[in-house]
Amino acid sequence: MSASPTQRFAILLDGALSPTARLRSQLAGCRVLAADGGIRHADRLGLDPELWLGDFDSADGPLAERFGHVPRKDYTTEKAISDGQIAIRHALDSGAREIVLAGALGGERSDHAFFNLAAAADLARNRPDVSVLLSSGCEEAVPLLPGKAFRPDWRAGTIFSVVSFTEMRGLTVRNAKWPLDHVEVPFGSTWTLSNVAGDGLEILLSDGCGVAICQLECLSDPV
Repeated sequence: MSASPTQRFAILLDGALSPTARLRSQLAGCRVLAADGGIRHADRLGLDPELWLGDFDSADGPLAERFGHVPRKDYTTEKAISDGQIAIRHALDSGAREIVLAGALGGERSDHAFFNLAAAADLARNRPDVSVLLSSGCEEAVPLLPGKAFRPDWRAGTIFSVVSFTEMRGLTVRNAKWPLDHVEVPFGSTWTLSNVAGDGLEILLSDGCGVAICQLECLSDPV
């Protein structure tokens, strides 16, 4: 990560999360926002949020008591936006250039995970100056920017997929078990499901909207 400390934000969401060493390192030095029930991850990650946002429909009594010292910004439950999206907007308004969405994948609500992925892809398209990473500790995802090569540090043997949110054109995948060379992938196709990274994996998209998502070794640090 290259942004200054004041431009790096971690947003705690209410999905599944394993506090792995990799995730901890990605969150190190970030300003921390908690979106409603996502604050439950703060202790496990050793983080103290600077702000707690949302309608607090997922923040029960014990959470409210444990994190009563954290400044809150309340929103009505009758709103057409998620608590996570509210936190993202707050981070952007505060000058964010790098955002890690922790607890963005998995959990009991698959619709929330899908919308987190869609929101990150939309943010990448409209704010290419802002980098976004979604993680549960066991999985992580990164939106693909057309014309910009994505070279993750995933180790060889890592299973990954390229998930499309539109038709993808000019998709190139190098240094993988199943390479692709400037292909068109229809929306909804499973052609790009379950590839395997080699050394120096590179993914490049000419046009369209997609997200690269991988399965990581999921060993939680001791709490």
